[in-house]
Amino acid sequence: MQIIMLFFTLLTMNYTYPILPKTGKDVESFVPKGYQILFQKEGNLNQDKTKDVAVIIESISEINDLKEADHAQKPRILFVLMGKTAGGYDLSVQSNESIMLSDDGGVFGDPLQELYIMGKTVCVDYYGGSNHKWSYTYKWRYQNIDWFLIGATHSTMDPFENKLETYDFNLSTGKAEHSIMPYLEEDEGKPTLKPKTKRFSPGKKSLYKLKEFKFGENMVYKDIFF
Repeated sequence: MQIIMLFFTLLTMNYTYPILPKTGKDVESFVPKGYQILFQKEGNLNQDKTKDVAVIIESISEINDLKEADHAQKPRILFVLMGKTAGGYDLSVQSNESIMLSDDGGVFGDPLQELYIMGKTVCVDYYGGSNHKWSYTYKWRYQNIDWFLIGATHSTMDPFENKLETYDFNLSTGKAEHSIMPYLEEDEGKPTLKPKTKRFSPGKKSLYKLKEFKFGENMVYKDIFF
C-alpha cells in the first residue's frame, strides 16, 4: 500500500482547473477547450423522465508539476449532468481530483477501467499494480442536495501467495465485508486458500463529497486509503 500511496502524494499545485458551464444544450457544451471525452455514460440518476450523463474528460496536453515535482501529467475531470425536460443539461457536480491519472497505475498503464451508472449511482473502476495487483471501485450517489461516496471496494491480488483479498465498504451504513479467496483457482503449484468472508463494522462517518474528493488521501480503515 505504501508503494501505491507514493503516486498520490500531492504537492502544491499551480494548475487552475477550468470551471465548467452551469448549463448547456449537449454534453460537448461542457467540455472545455483542450480537453477530450474519455468516458460518457447515460442513466437516470434522479428518477425523473429525462436522461442524465456522467462524463470523464482529460486534458489533451500534459501539465508540468500537476501532482508531483518535475513530472508532467494530464488532468482529468469527472462531472455529472442532469437532463432538463425542455432539453439540454444542468451541471450537477464537477470533480477535479477524484479520478486517477493515466500513469497512476504502475506497469499496467492507465488504471482507469470503466465509468458506469447503476440505478442512481455513478461508479468508477480502477486496476493497476505490478507483480502485486490492486483494484478500486467507487460508488457516488446524489443525496441531500450533493454528491457523496456511499460505497467503495478495494482488492489486492498476490500471485505468489495465490491470494485475492477484498474489502467492501458500505459507507452509508458504516458496515463492511472482508473476504479472502484463491486468486488463481486452478494454477498448479500455487498455495490453496480456503475462501472466507468476515463482516464487520468499522463505524459510520461523515460521507466524502465528490466535489472535494482527492484520491488516495482518505484513510477508510487501517492502512486502506481512498
